[in-house]
Amino acid sequence: MLSNPAAAPFASEGLFSERQIILPLMVVTLITLAGYLTFVHFYDDAAGREGWRRYLGNGYCQLMISVFLGATLYAALHALGLRVERYHLQLFSQTSAPPAPPLHTLIGFLSGRRDSDENGLLKALQRWRQNARSREDFANLSDYLLLLRGQQHQHNFAPLQFTIWALPLLGFIGTVVGITQAIGGLEQVVATVGAAPGNGGLTEVLAGLQFAFDTTFVGLILVIPTMLYTLILRASAQKLDMYYYEILLDRLFHNAPA
Repeated sequence: MLSNPAAAPFASEGLFSERQIILPLMVVTLITLAGYLTFVHFYDDAAGREGWRRYLGNGYCQLMISVFLGATLYAALHALGLRVERYHLQLFSQTSAPPAPPLHTLIGFLSGRRDSDENGLLKALQRWRQNARSREDFANLSDYLLLLRGQQHQHNFAPLQFTIWALPLLGFIGTVVGITQAIGGLEQVVATVGAAPGNGGLTEVLAGLQFAFDTTFVGLILVIPTMLYTLILRASAQKLDMYYYEILLDRLFHNAPA
């Protein structure tokens, strides 16, 4: 009987590591911060279109858009990282070497994956094939591998799940801030009743309400493609896991002892 502790060497091969979340996050944070500072420096509010200027000229909306762009880049890195994993699996399972993805070494590094990790996992599978004593051992090994990979995917996609939760919350926070500003302007409007009319308070009310509606709108709109990224990544990861399972059955376990 192959227990999880017995299969623990898989976790030590390096494929299932914190690097797959920490390194992409560092890359995304640096690129997003550099892009945000560049945009703020060169953006000309007067030259933009009215519709875009309403959101791009709002610093709070700029923050939410930056979070969304960071999530987009993070999803792209992991999507490319899954292609690198599939390439290494194809190298292991096919007699002729498939064409390597463009810049696969650089992409593997940026997505937290290393060639030594991929090769180490495949070598570990071969060692377990040699040491397994029954078909039950092979079945437990394959199930444990898929379980471990599923946990790694859940770990890797955690920042996207956080973004899905954070974007609407940031929009609601903007709503509270905007309504608070509007109430402050409304007090000035009420104070001017019966006195000389003034537009300052009314302008502040309208500006506060616009801020509230705009931030809520941006937060709710941006969360939709972020959810789509997560669904696509999960589908790609599950497809790759089924490929792993197929290789385990066809290549590694076809001569399993009875």
